[in-house]
Amino acid sequence: METVTSNPETPLGGRFHRYIQYAHSLISNYYGSEPFHLYLKKYFTSNKKHGSKDRKQIASLCYNYFRLGFGVSDTFSFDQKILLAIFLVEKNRSSILEILQPEWNEKIELTLSEKLSFVKNQFQVEKIFPFSQELSDEIELKKFDLSFLAQPKLFIRIRPGRHKTVIKKLNEASITFEEINGNCLAFSNNEKVTQLLEINREALIQDYNSQRVGEFFMKYISPEDAAISIWDCCAASGGKSILAFDSLSKVELTVSDTRKNILKNLEERFQQAGIKNYHAFVADLNEPLVASKLGNKKFDLIIADVPCSGSGTWSRTPEWLHFFSKKKLNYYTTLQQNILSNAAPFLKEKGHLIFITCSVFKKENEDNVYFIQNELGFELLESKYLKGYEMQADTLFAAIFTKK
Repeated sequence: METVTSNPETPLGGRFHRYIQYAHSLISNYYGSEPFHLYLKKYFTSNKKHGSKDRKQIASLCYNYFRLGFGVSDTFSFDQKILLAIFLVEKNRSSILEILQPEWNEKIELTLSEKLSFVKNQFQVEKIFPFSQELSDEIELKKFDLSFLAQPKLFIRIRPGRHKTVIKKLNEASITFEEINGNCLAFSNNEKVTQLLEINREALIQDYNSQRVGEFFMKYISPEDAAISIWDCCAASGGKSILAFDSLSKVELTVSDTRKNILKNLEERFQQAGIKNYHAFVADLNEPLVASKLGNKKFDLIIADVPCSGSGTWSRTPEWLHFFSKKKLNYYTTLQQNILSNAAPFLKEKGHLIFITCSVFKKENEDNVYFIQNELGFELLESKYLKGYEMQADTLFAAIFTKK
């Protein structure tokens, strides 16, 4: 790779070099203790000198850098890596490359395959993801690696009865969207959808494959005269609970999470979604559940959308390519098995357990299916990777069991 030879004293050259220096400083002082977007927010809050255009450009450089994973040699300078990242990730001509690497700017609108061929001596796609030995055999490594070089799309799920209203609003605002199915729409991430729609009331921000978990509800959970009792035992902000509420005719919802503040956010979201009658409580299912939390209550359906590595979503948060460790994988696997063990006694006979991760790792998925079958004694009905890496969506794993 050629060294950057532009004159930094020119107005544009100087500004772009400063952008790269800011990105270098941010990344050098980031240690992965929190999501990068929160780290960036704190930095920009403390440094008012950056205008909105500057913030957008600096953030873009950082995320493009992370997307390279381990595909580029450490012998290259930070500046060289940044320029390579712009070339591979961006699709339109770059003002930075125009000044600092004009030869690449001439080729930036080529297909990704053509661009990779052009820099094949500088970049190895198969090394982007550093944990390939831990991947499930069902994940196609090359396609998965390539997914990191594109920003995922924004997906929404239209609530029942809101389709005409949502489509009308989008069309009147001239917002471009792709209709994936009757209820799922996809957007480029710069669309101001959240400002236009009544989020949670009219539509939810929910990844395509997260929405597809509803297929398990519809296929295996039969409508009954009485309400179906559901416990979303790792509810977080309640996305899966709202999905169950919308998918099944009558439900009786119970939700829990380890954090009171998360349940407070869930309460606000449920209010916006029109969900009024539900039971919520704080519980750490890494430990046996205190009997007073549920008493003798048993459920028709337990949703266990468990904490995980999040590796199926790392194209949205590519910093974890650099800051995740195998020790964390072992931690999450043990945590998941504890949660499943402590939730299982509260499922009715012939009830259903839906186990969900946003992971691509065998330990968190197939190994836990084996655990649920052989240690908890449940019968597997179906398991599936919901692959998003070919369509700029997240990849999830879902399995549904019944209690013998």
